[in-house]
Amino acid sequence: MHSIFIRVLRLISSSIIGRQFLWNPPFNYVEDIAINNICDYLKINNNELKKWSIVGVYKGYEIPKILRKYKNIHIDGFECSPRYIDKLNLRFKNNKRVKIINKAVTSFNGETNFYETSLNGNGSLLPLSKLSKIYYGSTQKEKYLVKTCTLDEFYKNKELDILWIDVQGAEKFVLDGAKETLKKIKAIFIEVSINNDFYQNSVDMTTISKILNEFGFSLVLLGTDINLTGNALYIKNL
Repeated sequence: MHSIFIRVLRLISSSIIGRQFLWNPPFNYVEDIAINNICDYLKINNNELKKWSIVGVYKGYEIPKILRKYKNIHIDGFECSPRYIDKLNLRFKNNKRVKIINKAVTSFNGETNFYETSLNGNGSLLPLSKLSKIYYGSTQKEKYLVKTCTLDEFYKNKELDILWIDVQGAEKFVLDGAKETLKKIKAIFIEVSINNDFYQNSVDMTTISKILNEFGFSLVLLGTDINLTGNALYIKNL
């Protein structure tokens, strides 16, 4: 029995997906699979992907990986936080395949408050709620007035293949402003939470799934940490 287990373990670890599963926490595993294998789910060639939108790009760690994998891809990265926007612009200023947009994506065009926290990359259009403080020790810090846009306005008469959303509890705002955009994209990678009390007035994964199901998306991957927050991949039923 032991020898069979070892052989199976070696077989799994010899594959790309297997290595990602064995050495990554579940939420990172979903991110790696989304980047490296999304065309397998869509049953298309890598070269067919042209436009990838990242809402909440933070420091842009995933951007070089996407560019290497998909030679025809162009990336729009939305980031509104003054903590990161200057460094993002500097990092990608000479890359013609990357456009950084200094706006928050939500359900309306205009301005709104953005709330930073004591943890890097955890800023949101929503103030913190009790679970963020209990499980992550996060506290509220700066508050900024930022410019906003909707995906429907930004991508009006434009193509978009992949939507990547990491907005710390404000996912429904993004989707509410993307009713037309959701009709044309192929896949969505999105941060989710089984609970809805990490940020004030945030929604849980059940609500997100219901919205995406109505637009023909099906959940294909889900990975969470012990606090039941993580990442999910939804694929359009083509």
